[in-house]
Amino acid sequence: MQTTRMLSLMLLAALAAPAAGCVVVADDPPPLRETGTLTIAYTIEGTTDPLLCSYYGATDAELIVYTRGGDLVAEEYAPCDWFEVSATLLPGRYTADVTLVDAANRARSITKPLDALDVFSDAELVVDVGFPAGSML
Repeated sequence: MQTTRMLSLMLLAALAAPAAGCVVVADDPPPLRETGTLTIAYTIEGTTDPLLCSYYGATDAELIVYTRGGDLVAEEYAPCDWFEVSATLLPGRYTADVTLVDAANRARSITKPLDALDVFSDAELVVDVGFPAGSML
């Protein structure tokens, strides 16, 4: 009787263990692939005057990044008056388009194409882009 009772208690304990929050940990997850950053620093009419964003009706900067093969990799937006927009990318060579847009995502500037952008792990590539008065719509 004592043995049967002991076996019953051990079986109950074994069945209750998963409900008590026991967790089995497998191998550690694989490390994340290292990334780099592409930052576009831009000016309007050679300055970073936020009033020019309003003057031209631009609310955001749009950065669209492509692989060398033309596949879309990233689409990022930042407020126009920040005068920079960034994307976190895997290491590699990219192309990109930068456009100042309004709240309805309509272009307020011509699109500036950028080629041969080499992004490296743990590094920031900063590219300066100018939108002179003639490039604003």
